Amino acid sequence: MQLIKRLFSVLVLLSFYSNDSICQERKDLGIQAGGSYYMGDYNQGTPLYQVSPSFGLIYRYNLNKYYSLRLSAGYGSLRGSYTAQSPYLPGVTGSFSKQVIDIEGLCEINFMSFTTLRYKKDNFTPYVIIGVGGAYIGGSIIPKIPFGLGVKYCPASRVTIGLEWRFNKTFDDGIDNYHNVYEGSKAIFHNNDWFSFMGLTVTYRLFNNKFTCPAYQ
Repeated sequence: MQLIKRLFSVLVLLSFYSNDSICQERKDLGIQAGGSYYMGDYNQGTPLYQVSPSFGLIYRYNLNKYYSLRLSAGYGSLRGSYTAQSPYLPGVTGSFSKQVIDIEGLCEINFMSFTTLRYKKDNFTPYVIIGVGGAYIGGSIIPKIPFGLGVKYCPASRVTIGLEWRFNKTFDDGIDNYHNVYEGSKAIFHNNDWFSFMGLTVTYRLFNNKFTCPAYQ
């Protein structure tokens, strides 16, 4: 838990970091809020299954109008219960509810040119994200591969509002407290549990006392 608190602190500190390069107004800071849900032995693929509230922080560094690097940290919970629609499970296996704290580094790729500095132009785009991260779930730190898609819109200068659906492929089969026996190499890809986030993001482009690079504007 101490490690997770330190990661949250790093996320906040990064938002205030600056260097001496001239093209500096590229940093966004914001929040995410929505719902998180689990996929695994109890849920084979139903979206928003027993969804729970989730929220977090976002720090984004915009390389240009098409590519950004992003660091995010979130808090939520996951839950699930046995269902008779999963006949391969050996009898009633109970239910679970666990808190989740996760952090991830992402690459954000816009399909169209996007900027918040001239919001009446280049103010909308769909995008995809992919990266690496880790999650603290039920007392264990679990590595994960996050990826997803979304759309974002700039309604006013420096402000970005987004709708995002993010999936997390974990490397653990015990989130639901049920370990499904699966022999062979397919277990790495098909046997582990997943969790997802769906919700809104709101970010703000931070000011810089130096002038902004004209090429980026």
